[in-house]
Amino acid sequence: MRIRSRQGVSSLLATCLAVFLLTPAAARPNVVVSIHPLYDLVRQIAGDDADVVRLLAPGASPHTFDPTPRDVARIVAADLVVMNGGLDLWLRNLVEASGARAPVLELIGLEAVRGALRESFPDLVTADAGGASYGFNPHVWLDPLVMAAALPDLARALADVDAAAADRYLARAEALVADLEALHRELAAGLAPLAGVAFVPFHDAWPYFAARYGLDLVVEIEPFPGREPSPAYLRTALGLIRDSGARVIFGEAQLERRPAEVVAAEAGVALAILDPLGGVPERDGYQELLRWNAAVLLESLR
Repeated sequence: MRIRSRQGVSSLLATCLAVFLLTPAAARPNVVVSIHPLYDLVRQIAGDDADVVRLLAPGASPHTFDPTPRDVARIVAADLVVMNGGLDLWLRNLVEASGARAPVLELIGLEAVRGALRESFPDLVTADAGGASYGFNPHVWLDPLVMAAALPDLARALADVDAAAADRYLARAEALVADLEALHRELAAGLAPLAGVAFVPFHDAWPYFAARYGLDLVVEIEPFPGREPSPAYLRTALGLIRDSGARVIFGEAQLERRPAEVVAAEAGVALAILDPLGGVPERDGYQELLRWNAAVLLESLR
């Protein structure tokens, strides 16, 4: 057996170190997500194993989003695209138009989500009608139990593009399911004093949240996002508000405040602001966002 000289060993170590430093590390998968609540849940599952980027900036509405060339470049480079469906169909159009080959996970297309909605909200969900919305309101992320049902699919989608980290994705998703179930119990206990209280949101984002936590959703001022209600609809809505005894109308952080102010003044009630999307201080995380909205409701309605 030949024993290397100290100089030879040092030279070998230096060579190995150089090879190590020059060998590129395995690239982490790139995940592109449309809206902030989904982005936060995906990044909680991804941890340090994937790079997750969000397309819709905080404060913007998915109904009026105008993608940039940089957004298209991100989609082309993506290994996985995660979207809500229904209200962010622009993302699927971008994927198709850009020629991107990344798999697309559409939240409202998941059987786990549709099953959770049918089980919890049979009166709010029609038979699957196909098309963009699958026959139901797409704002499913505002119910933590529906989102808990979706997390295993999110983890498996990550595992499919990054098998080396599959066990870690699945473990984080399992822990997050337990956390969202605990969050639901916390919200249910905290919002219990509002059971049966009249609730008037400006936008149609809140039917699942209201049904889950016992609020009486009287009417939505703008049932079709971005489209002004007709005078006849508005008259009917104002009558329902007065008859219900509602004391507050809830606008949203991503919508123009002035229309909600006008309706509130006409109805003779106060105006408060909810936030279905978050992504800003105090409501950057998904769990923080739901707690923040619950606090606004309690302060405004109790």
